Amino acid sequence: MVTNCTPNPVISRLEEQREAQVEFVDNLLSHVEDDGGRDLVDAEQGNLVAARERIAAIDAQLKPLREFETLRASADTATTRAVGGGARVTERAAPSAEDGPVYDSPGALLLDRVRSFGAPKIGIARDPAAAERLTRAVAKMTTAETPGILPTPIVGPVINIIDARRPLITSLGVRPLGNIPGKTFSRPIVTQHTKVGVQTAEKTELASQALKVESLEFPKATYGGVVNVSRQDIDWTDPGAWNILTTDLADQYGLATEAATATAFATGITQSVTVATNDLAGWATALYSAAAKAYAGGQRMPDTIWCSVDMWAIMGAVCDTARLMLPPRADGNGGTQDITSFSGDVFNAPRIVAPLLPEKTVIVGSKSLYEYYEVQLGLIQAIEPSILGVEVAYGGYAASGFLEPKGFCKIAPAVVPPVETQKAGK
Repeated sequence: MVTNCTPNPVISRLEEQREAQVEFVDNLLSHVEDDGGRDLVDAEQGNLVAARERIAAIDAQLKPLREFETLRASADTATTRAVGGGARVTERAAPSAEDGPVYDSPGALLLDRVRSFGAPKIGIARDPAAAERLTRAVAKMTTAETPGILPTPIVGPVINIIDARRPLITSLGVRPLGNIPGKTFSRPIVTQHTKVGVQTAEKTELASQALKVESLEFPKATYGGVVNVSRQDIDWTDPGAWNILTTDLADQYGLATEAATATAFATGITQSVTVATNDLAGWATALYSAAAKAYAGGQRMPDTIWCSVDMWAIMGAVCDTARLMLPPRADGNGGTQDITSFSGDVFNAPRIVAPLLPEKTVIVGSKSLYEYYEVQLGLIQAIEPSILGVEVAYGGYAASGFLEPKGFCKIAPAVVPPVETQKAGK
């Protein structure tokens, strides 16, 4: 008997499932950390509990299987018998007819080879039967003949190509909305200030102007998604459909709120400047001009630059072409362009790359002049016992708006003339 070195397929499958659960947890925690180190929402906590329970169940199945394999390895040795002189040989099963011809000795094999060609000079005639024995084809069996027993393994976690981070919302800061009642709420804002001036003469009237305080309205919006899933889909799938479903709902909520905020933020800014030339001098002039306009409109020094991905590429190419090392911040972080990361500073201001901003968008301003409020309801589920189903939803409320839209300024990219015009020198 020959030792069986083939891995146990059940153990291999369970170990792959366990590894997939561990990788799922690692990806979930990495996602949370990339999203600004926030707390876990209810759906994510539920996913962690489900993954932990699945790992424990897999370990319980693996323990007796591994113990059995250990016992098998200790007993699975070749059966041998003694022959003369103390030598031992391994017993083998008798060859079957389908294994082809069996020769008792090398000499018998050589004799059949001679007979297959014939040797008249030594009196050996050609024997077609010998030629047939040497050339007889053995039937081949490939995977084409056994499709019914070929497994289709699922390897690794589910591939989910999505970037659910919210760089724009994270940069603006999330204010709590949970304790604010009503469909809308308002923020008081001074629209007319008092006046102070030089007294023209003794006992003359001082400058006077009433203080006006009006309100900015913040309407609430509801975001959410729902899926009705069968109990069988939850219990029978591997990797588990439940973990994948709830994570994807949370990711889609993040994308929806980021996209809505990016659109409102970009379209609400009306003032802009244009980059005259697509080089360092042109961009430096435009950035400082935009900063001056933003300060004049909002009375706050700009502290952030937001840009879309295409403008990140243009700004980075300009800097790298000139081999520029931008000045680092006071804390020693940032200060460089990097093709492997969206992070970095431009003229000592943090640059936030928000992929869901409209194309050709660069905004300079103070993040304190735009407010974002939110409460995430998280995962909501309802059992449907009559059909063995579960309806699961994920949602939340959000509201956002400008305190002063003139505290921001857009930068329009330089208009590059057509190639024909450049060649003509026009």
